[in-house]
Amino acid sequence: MNAKRLAKLLISAFYLPFARRDRLTILYYHAVPADQKVGFERQMATLSRSATIVAPDHAGPVTARSVAITFDDAFRSVAQHALPALAENGISATVFVPTGHMGDHPRWAMESAGDQAEIVMSAAEIGLLPPDIIAIGSHAVSHPRLSPLDEASIREEVTRSKAILETIIGKPVTQLAFPYGDHDDRVVRICTEAGYTRVYTVAPQPIDPTDQDIKRGRTSVSPDDHPFEFYLKLRGAYGWMPMASALKRRLRSRHVPV
Repeated sequence: MNAKRLAKLLISAFYLPFARRDRLTILYYHAVPADQKVGFERQMATLSRSATIVAPDHAGPVTARSVAITFDDAFRSVAQHALPALAENGISATVFVPTGHMGDHPRWAMESAGDQAEIVMSAAEIGLLPPDIIAIGSHAVSHPRLSPLDEASIREEVTRSKAILETIIGKPVTQLAFPYGDHDDRVVRICTEAGYTRVYTVAPQPIDPTDQDIKRGRTSVSPDDHPFEFYLKLRGAYGWMPMASALKRRLRSRHVPV
């Protein structure tokens, strides 16, 4: 564990007693490669014992045990290695699909070099995912950073991916995860106009399910997380990070040369 990751863990351990108990935590994964399969299975077993699993767009009451599971990028390894563990433990999840890359290696700028070897599920594979376990959401078409795009391009990314996925699964697609978590108010507005009812960032956030805000934050998690690190994440102890980021931006703005 590197120093930055360890520092986050220690701060989160300190923050845990102050975390709200009436909030939903949404976790997000990317790939589940073969060498991390056992770690993922252990995490799902932990969730089956100590968490209440709900959908990421859940709108009812929650407790500190309420957790939602999501996967970005729809990698084939999720179907191969994660789906069996989800099914065994009775856990549902939402998979966000970049439709322009289905059946192909990812062709976007990767956050993890290890994911370069992954393959995005094909349309046929997505259509075969069990709907009682896996819900489908959009991850745009080409997996771009949405905020730098013009409005027409943003609309094309979010509406075309929605239409493609609805054809594949035969039901409405109402959720979208922003690629890289990148968005602004304009992107959120266009997603709302396109018919999405929930959109997701990559900023850890304790969710109040009664909040009418379309946007919800999520906490990054990996199958190789240390068990205590995973425990802190599922309990919402990383919820301090957006506040720290906002404070850092405020302090930097005060020191910008005039």
